[in-house]
Amino acid sequence: MSEKSRTRTSYAPEEKAEIIMAVLTRKTTIQKVAKEKNVAPTLISLWKKQAEDAIMERFVGTRPGRRKVEACSDDVKEELRVARIAARTAKTRATRLEGALKTAKTRIAELEQGVRNMAAAMGCKLAKAKRPRRKKD
Repeated sequence: MSEKSRTRTSYAPEEKAEIIMAVLTRKTTIQKVAKEKNVAPTLISLWKKQAEDAIMERFVGTRPGRRKVEACSDDVKEELRVARIAARTAKTRATRLEGALKTAKTRIAELEQGVRNMAAAMGCKLAKAKRPRRKKD
């Protein structure tokens, strides 16, 4: 039997990292590295995917900085979602009410000016409204 036996080449983690870093940093292409190192391009693609997955796995479930996100139950997540929607709705409503208040103040000022003008045209003098005094304790 004259079958050729294949031996698998094993690569050190440092060598794999060097190859993947060259590809990830766009210093070279997968094809060029494959020719230089005599490694199958599909193997390099596999290593690249594994490296990307490992990187993503490292950052999943973390917030910016060093704190980790605590696991939340579905009930808490739903409650949080509802609270965010309610906060967004309240903010929108507050913005609309502020606009309506500004419009109302402008309209009141216009009406007061109109009353003053009418009183002046009729020769009347307007009395200022008295504010109630506060009781001293």
